[in-house]
Amino acid sequence: MLLTFVILGICYCLSVVAQKGPSLTVTVNDKSSVIPGFIYVAVNTVPAAGPYVFDLNGTTVFNGAGKLGSGTFHDFHVCTYQKVARLCLWKGTTAQGYGSGQALILDNQFKIIKTLPASDYHELKIVQALDAEGQYSDTALQTVYTPVRRDLSDFGVPYEDDQGWVVDCHLRAIDPVTDRIIFDWSSLDHVPLNETYVLPTGAINGYSKTFAWDYFHMSSITRLGSDYLVSSRHTSTIYLVSGKDGSIVWRLGGKRSDFKLQGFSFDSQHDVRLAPYPGQTDANIFALSLFDNEYNTFVQPPRGLSSGKIIEVNVNTKTARLLHQYDSPSRDIGNPSGDGGSVQQLQKGNVFIGWGSDAQVTEHTADGRLVYAARFGVPGSSASSYRAFKGPYLGPKN
Repeated sequence: MLLTFVILGICYCLSVVAQKGPSLTVTVNDKSSVIPGFIYVAVNTVPAAGPYVFDLNGTTVFNGAGKLGSGTFHDFHVCTYQKVARLCLWKGTTAQGYGSGQALILDNQFKIIKTLPASDYHELKIVQALDAEGQYSDTALQTVYTPVRRDLSDFGVPYEDDQGWVVDCHLRAIDPVTDRIIFDWSSLDHVPLNETYVLPTGAINGYSKTFAWDYFHMSSITRLGSDYLVSSRHTSTIYLVSGKDGSIVWRLGGKRSDFKLQGFSFDSQHDVRLAPYPGQTDANIFALSLFDNEYNTFVQPPRGLSSGKIIEVNVNTKTARLLHQYDSPSRDIGNPSGDGGSVQQLQKGNVFIGWGSDAQVTEHTADGRLVYAARFGVPGSSASSYRAFKGPYLGPKN
């Protein structure tokens, strides 16, 4: 009997150690300038991967590893669903740079209250939008990646013996209550294959459905009035898509840019969002935030070092210029982020940045001063997180 208890005790201790999860090591914390809040991050490629909440001192407030079963998790953040603050995240499996799974909406006890239709992980946003009756209601924005057959012989892939596969990226807006599709847009219907910078190669060689060529790689969706801003990592382009007929209104960046980029560039970007632009009253002049990777793991070598950027887009003059750039504290050792990344606007003009596969988070004042920096991970493992967020604490404590 005593031996049984000893064995059970050892197993319990091993289980606790196995589920301890990643730590957050804080290196900069200017408490007089940092915006209060908690850090939300879904940590992957480590033991006890899953959704976590840390306080600004690096203490783990919530360890979600194993609480929703096994899988890969992305985009863990505070969202608003039916006018109530909730928790949103994506759970599924990933391969070849995209995912197959479902977005989950959770209450503050980490219980699932809504499971959205199958989707990829690159976007999960619930926004308020005007419905057909002129009332504001929830709309969920999601990405869906679908491999389809195409003749890719112009790109060196034979169209025979079930060869010739390409990924069709979909922007999908749905009613999160009824799952009704409000708007669906296909990259293949509107963007030609030759706009890409990423040719068939390696795990996306186009020779089979499993290794379909990801020529577009939709990395974020956001609303601009009744239209949509779509970010494509593999064309290094931001597209304004008409919410009426799906046509492309304009392109920013890439091979066919309608805008002149004045003194800056971006490459393989993520997380394009509307940003506050104080004092600007012209609707045709607005600011966007984005995470500029300057690196794509399918294209070597890196073009440069990753950074967060705020840019001005002037539709009147068809120009874009850099307003602010936020650099990594590890920039001096040349550490680009090859995947993921996010830029979140906070109060007082502060900006919170998740560095994707470079497993760190930082906060900067509007003028670019670094006021917070922390790195997460597990010794002996290479941690990563698609995005990281800051927000109020809404969940149970461990």
